[in-house]
Amino acid sequence: MSKDFEDEEDFEELYGPWEPSLYNAVMANERHFAMLVGGPRWDDPYTIILKRDTVDRTFSRSDVRRELTGIEVMPDANRSPDDEPSYVALSISGDIYIFHPEITEHFIIPGTKAESEDNPDILFFTITPMGDQFLVAGTQGWLKLGHDKTWQDVAPKIDVPDPYSPPEYRIIGVDQEDNLFLEVKVTPSMASFNLYPGHPLYRDDMSDDEKESLQKKLDEEYETYPVLTKLYTGKPGNWKKHDLPDRIAEVKQDSASLSNVCRDKQGFYYVLGDKGLIMKGSAATGFSDISFAGDRNTRISFGEFLGDRMIVTTHDGVSQFDGHMLSPFVPKIKVNSPPYLVQTSNLQIEGGKAYLFDYQLRYFWTDGATWGQYDIPKELSERPFKGNPPRK
Repeated sequence: MSKDFEDEEDFEELYGPWEPSLYNAVMANERHFAMLVGGPRWDDPYTIILKRDTVDRTFSRSDVRRELTGIEVMPDANRSPDDEPSYVALSISGDIYIFHPEITEHFIIPGTKAESEDNPDILFFTITPMGDQFLVAGTQGWLKLGHDKTWQDVAPKIDVPDPYSPPEYRIIGVDQEDNLFLEVKVTPSMASFNLYPGHPLYRDDMSDDEKESLQKKLDEEYETYPVLTKLYTGKPGNWKKHDLPDRIAEVKQDSASLSNVCRDKQGFYYVLGDKGLIMKGSAATGFSDISFAGDRNTRISFGEFLGDRMIVTTHDGVSQFDGHMLSPFVPKIKVNSPPYLVQTSNLQIEGGKAYLFDYQLRYFWTDGATWGQYDIPKELSERPFKGNPPRK
């Protein structure tokens, strides 16, 4: 273990205490899943990757000095449910890690901050395996398909009006026909509204009062431009745009986001998101908003079907959607220890159970009748890593 990982007291003095959270997770099946644990501190990126085997009751841990944003299971048609899977993870700065059972691969996307601090400031959000390539989405119009050193732009053609920045992309889901669900967000450019040398309204002879007054007007003008959010479905090279409700499509100041996609037994898909958004349909036929007007103040973070019931996680707990409106999910989660508010970092259905991963280093599961809870052993989130806890 390098000295970088040993001097945690020095890190705390510089950046504050290490306060990790379980902020992302993905399940290969009921037996195998992986979690991202981290607590980014100023200028101190650090992520713990925990892989869990529920049958052998073991964890394995890897540490990287990067802030990882997305993690997915690597597809393998020859893998059995008992075989340990591989996972691919993406850093916010442009690293790709593939965590195999025995080794870890690492490569850097060319032209990113991971390669050089002199490169453009692009933030990366989601990664989707596609055959032997990866679809990576982020800011500055980045939606590219590739592997290692070779990447091609596959973004839909988006009209970006002045004074807006290039689009931000996120993959929020995929259907059984391998159609991707793509969130596109276009935000007004802050650079157009910051008074600086080179700005069309800036003059060298301006007084401080004049600069302050003009900057105030620019700030007020900036607030008049909404954030534009769009939904596309399809595949690289073949994208289809879908309409979103106005409360999502054009929002001033605090923008509205799409969260994820789920499917019912009848084959309908549901697009979920902020402001109580629940849209029903398919990539082929389009989507209609079926949400209840009284739920418009609710941020839906995740949703999945457990049998015939849609479980929905929100900012204040777990709900269910009956096709018309949200109501408290029954049975209610009984949290064994504080904090008692559950903040969901992922929700997934495996083996007839719903698994809910919580920022507070724990996860819950239910078969629809009762809930179970598992707390991640504290030693697995410590810096530096001092060894695995006893099996549990």
